[in-house]
Amino acid sequence: MKKIVVTFLIIVFTLSLSLAWAQKTPIEQAYSLYFQGKMDEAISIMKDEAGKKPDPKTYYFIGYAYYKMKKMDEAKEYFDKAYQLESFYAPIVPK
Repeated sequence: MKKIVVTFLIIVFTLSLSLAWAQKTPIEQAYSLYFQGKMDEAISIMKDEAGKKPDPKTYYFIGYAYYKMKKMDEAKEYFDKAYQLESFYAPIVPK
């Protein structure tokens, strides 16, 4: 009986560690969805994250997802937000 309980506890502990390691941050989930072609879902997650903490990388990601969807007005809006927070995200202007 004792072996059964110990075995059971080991299995439960191992499964709980596996589940904890499998958890992705919202940003990781969004990138995963983006690369699966699920742009709307990725954008939704990133907008939620941007609402919690404005970040130029998040805005740039949203802009790029809209760009890939050929929604240029929305893409420009988020590229501009990224630029306003950090000039690194300045658009390239052809000479």
